[in-house]
Amino acid sequence: MLRWTFVSFVVLLCSAMQSVALLDRERLKDLTDMLSEINDIDYGNPQLHDTYDYVIVGAGPAGCVLANRLSEDPSVSVLLLEIGRGERPAFSEPPLLGPMLASTDYNFGYVTEPQKYGCLGLTGRRCNWAHGRGVGGSSLINNVIYTRGNRRDFDKWAQSGLKGWSWDEVLPYYRKIERANIRDFENNGAHGKEGRVSVEDCPFRSDVAKAFVASAAVSGYPYIDYNAGDNLGVSFLQAHTKRGHRVTGGTTYLKDVHHRPNLHISTRSWVIKILFDEAKKEAVGVRFTKNKRYHTVKARRELILSAGAFETPKLLMNSGVGPAAHLAQHGIKVLQDLPVGRRIYEHGGVFGPIFIVRNVPAIEQNLISLEQVVTLDEILRFRNGTGPLTSNSIESLLYVKSPVATDLDPGMPDVEVMQSFTSFSFDSSTSTRFAYHLPDALFREYYGPLVGTRNFMFLPMLLKPHTVGRLELKSRNPFHHPLFRYQYFEDARDVEALVYAIKEVLRIMQAEPFRRLGVEQYTRPVPGCQHLTFNSDDYWRCHVRTLTTTFEHQVSTCRMGPAGDPEAVVDSRLRVLGIRRLRVADVSIIPEPPSAHTCAMSYLIGEKAADMIKEDNGY
Repeated sequence: MLRWTFVSFVVLLCSAMQSVALLDRERLKDLTDMLSEINDIDYGNPQLHDTYDYVIVGAGPAGCVLANRLSEDPSVSVLLLEIGRGERPAFSEPPLLGPMLASTDYNFGYVTEPQKYGCLGLTGRRCNWAHGRGVGGSSLINNVIYTRGNRRDFDKWAQSGLKGWSWDEVLPYYRKIERANIRDFENNGAHGKEGRVSVEDCPFRSDVAKAFVASAAVSGYPYIDYNAGDNLGVSFLQAHTKRGHRVTGGTTYLKDVHHRPNLHISTRSWVIKILFDEAKKEAVGVRFTKNKRYHTVKARRELILSAGAFETPKLLMNSGVGPAAHLAQHGIKVLQDLPVGRRIYEHGGVFGPIFIVRNVPAIEQNLISLEQVVTLDEILRFRNGTGPLTSNSIESLLYVKSPVATDLDPGMPDVEVMQSFTSFSFDSSTSTRFAYHLPDALFREYYGPLVGTRNFMFLPMLLKPHTVGRLELKSRNPFHHPLFRYQYFEDARDVEALVYAIKEVLRIMQAEPFRRLGVEQYTRPVPGCQHLTFNSDDYWRCHVRTLTTTFEHQVSTCRMGPAGDPEAVVDSRLRVLGIRRLRVADVSIIPEPPSAHTCAMSYLIGEKAADMIKEDNGY
């Protein structure tokens, strides 16, 4: 799969080079330098010790943070085990090429079970649940969208008894993480300037984005910094990029420290079991495979699981920590009966609606197809931090509170609407179709007529779903993928919230800033919904259920809860209940679906966990 993606990019690159009559040496050097920087981290092949003070399983953003922070003390030894590669994916830095990464082995390749109420127009009625694999985890392949969540998310956690997780207590960590470059909000006190993660406005901003933000503002939505605690309003995207180049957990937290003699990073290391001293009920190490051999390593102080919302619960259950009845079904000896995997939430969403731009600004004539963007000139502009390749196509965000959200605080939205500067007609390759499970026939019928036109779409995303599922083991084989017992829109209120957000977009589109661009709605109905009156509520319900999409924000599989919470797997200090020297530090601990994309929260969890571990271990 990796070869296919590389070849696809090379074909586009060759096409770009053929379009230039003369390539001077200076520009060729710039291009060569950019391509050579993509895979510039070599974590080596360390000679592993038998025992470390801390063993961390998983090098997602949280795991990378922990490896850095815990190894700051040279007297402390740290091992980071990662199932995937050490180098970054080829050509991963341009955010616009993100869909190509879905077809590489940097993605676990998870998909949902066949759906009954959503994903109905997609291949096999399944949605793609992409999950990053490699140093950096999902920050390697995600959409570089950086959102922290509403202050009410965290204050609710604290009010439930989760000490230390209020907004006022997590905000210093968010500041610590960031090296922010936000034009309109850099001096509001919410952002950090010295952190490791570059957070910035996208260098590229189309006229559509400007018109949408202006139109939403005149339609009643305040212009806000949604990362300052309140996010009911509209603003331009803040991304985890540096001059438009993707930044990851590995590039930000490990690139400059991986040579520390007390830090070992072992890639291609698949942890298959947690080792326990059963008499003491404490974790003592792990068993893993590397280079077709089995290895055992001990943790002197703590074992920390940061393998993500899927792999962490799977590892716990395969090791005897989980729902007793479920483990018994697979013949797994139960060490601790806990509700691991009993809850899983996801931010479901929908592709569309779509609009056509009739008065196309001259500067945006190249936003019609991917071939127009992946040219030599644009690649060199990207090298210098400008141009559309610096964007993942999402340019602005609108936060909406629907009438369905009767149980939420008045200041808490339940839908986020992403504005993209294009639609799927932009990509003539198969990468986007593969990434989102779009069948060729649906692509041709619905998106095909848009090829060659300047158009754009919105992606409404449900923040506060009522639908909840669970994650289970397929078998006791640690190499099997887990089972996802999750049905999008099983609770019909989730559809109604998305329909309301779509109607809000249609209302905003009537504002003057959009009329000046000559924007008109694309009125071809989605296949399977032709029998319904276009733009009616019933039509949009059908549209939502047909063109369902996922945003890979699964949480709660190892839920954090206060004392006495029967659904909790870890306590407020992320310690696994009933097991000593074992913690979970990744997005699986998030107790409820947050009003945020989960990458920023993963960094937060890593930083906060590192401090708690140091405190609990007396240094």
